[in-house]
Amino acid sequence: MDGEPINEVLIQLALDALGCDWHYLAETGSTNADALRHHLQHGRDVVAFAESQTAGRGRRGRQWLSPFARNIYCTVGISRRISAANQGLLSIVTGVALCRALRAQTGLAVRLKWPNDLLLDGRKLGGILIESRALGDERFFFAIGFGLNLFMSAEELAGLDRPAISLSQASAQALNRNALLVASIEAVIAANRSFEIDGVSVLINDFADLDAYHETSVEVICGEQRITGINRGIDASGQLRLETRRGIELYSAAEISLREAGA
Repeated sequence: MDGEPINEVLIQLALDALGCDWHYLAETGSTNADALRHHLQHGRDVVAFAESQTAGRGRRGRQWLSPFARNIYCTVGISRRISAANQGLLSIVTGVALCRALRAQTGLAVRLKWPNDLLLDGRKLGGILIESRALGDERFFFAIGFGLNLFMSAEELAGLDRPAISLSQASAQALNRNALLVASIEAVIAANRSFEIDGVSVLINDFADLDAYHETSVEVICGEQRITGINRGIDASGQLRLETRRGIELYSAAEISLREAGA
């Protein structure tokens, strides 16, 4: 399906069963912005998808490369009640859900890098960006955006600032963008709608099982400062637990970048 638009009829059938609207554009600035706007106008959960983004963003404002009909640029927009202190966990919930869905669809050992990257063979396969709007009484609308590299060539990916990969480079089987999109959407919606804070211990273990850098030496980059330590997983609020000579230190996703030590 390299270069072919998504089958909207197929996607709409899946979304009807999930109680979500479908917002599709051939080209858009940002699917997160589309989802936030749709909810503001209609007050309903929505999946926003575009064949290309002109202003797609990764974490910390990085641009997301978005060639037409080659990858997945999607936002799942859902409303739910959760305390502001626990919202950082939703990136972990989403990452675990996407990782499992992609593994089931492709048989490839997709892994996670805290807080919101998907890796394959140590290179970036995709990313997650979550934005929210407060609705009152601890209810929020979450625009859960994710981008996945499907049919990018090695030459196209070579110009990025970090090593990246697409599924087509690693998969021995033909990829179906419709099937991958439906599986990803269903997994993300189910995981985020069902997650409750009393299940955080299970989430911590699930993330550890998929974490590409778990129990390894990593480098935390905080501004001009670089801190090396052992990645000891996440705490109950989704913060990184880094073991240094001073003991366990906690870092939030908003503060830092993480990479393998020596990379």
